[in-house]
Amino acid sequence: MSITEIVAKRLKLFSKRRVVNLLDGNYDSIFKGKGVEFQSLRDYVAGDDVRSIDWRATARTGRTQTRLYAPLRDQRIVVIADTSPSMHIPGYTGISKKDALYGLVVALGMFVHKNRDLLAVCYNKPNGRILTSKFGNTNKHIEQSLRTIDESMLKTPPQNAHNLEDYLQHIVSHLRQRSAIFIVTDSFHDLNKLKQYITKLSARHQVFVLQISPSWPFSNDAVDDKEIVDIETGEKFLSELASSKKLQAEWKAMFGEYTRRVKKLSKSLGVPYGLVEDVELLPEELRKMFIQSRVYAKRH
Repeated sequence: MSITEIVAKRLKLFSKRRVVNLLDGNYDSIFKGKGVEFQSLRDYVAGDDVRSIDWRATARTGRTQTRLYAPLRDQRIVVIADTSPSMHIPGYTGISKKDALYGLVVALGMFVHKNRDLLAVCYNKPNGRILTSKFGNTNKHIEQSLRTIDESMLKTPPQNAHNLEDYLQHIVSHLRQRSAIFIVTDSFHDLNKLKQYITKLSARHQVFVLQISPSWPFSNDAVDDKEIVDIETGEKFLSELASSKKLQAEWKAMFGEYTRRVKKLSKSLGVPYGLVEDVELLPEELRKMFIQSRVYAKRH
């Protein structure tokens, strides 16, 4: 299937009108509290927000000075695209993780194009390098972003694939201009490291965490005495483990606890969190995340 066909499929599934109706009016909350920049100083006027007073300028001039801000133009969105081998395998709910990632880019692309904002993707090149693509907002650019993700998934060998922490370190080191960052992943991560990176990123950027249902690592149809290979680590284990009811129950409990902890961590850091278990519900999950963003912004 070509990228153009993928885009068409996504738009048909979501229905452009449905996406716009769900997200329009909430999209701006991506940048709420972050989408302004300092413009100038002027004398304080009754009714000005006390928090906008520049006390250093006031002391220097002898007159109470208020800082004026202007909306940022060309606001930026970066999608961190986890293109590890596990993204090829459906989630345990049956969700196509690739479709979920494509759907996110297309949905955000609609509003980036409409509002003349800018979108880029952070991805893994087949040779192992992590790069952030150029920013853009045209339909052609959105299609190229999808093509970039698709190529990364199809052509990157497991030994050159990176974990989420590598992507986050790249963004911390290279992305200077304030942006809205969408972290998209299906994997389990070290929550202490995740907290450290999100804390660093949140100091400059607006961060969103979108978790996609992970793949089910079991099979009740496994052939006895045959080894099963982990697609990412290359680790081998016997098929009897893959069909173990006890391990399946333990995995479900572990994933439930992990999801609860990630959600709790995100909330404590003021970072919107969403869990996608069905591609068709992605727009609704984004709407909830945008509302969370507005609520968190009011607390600061």
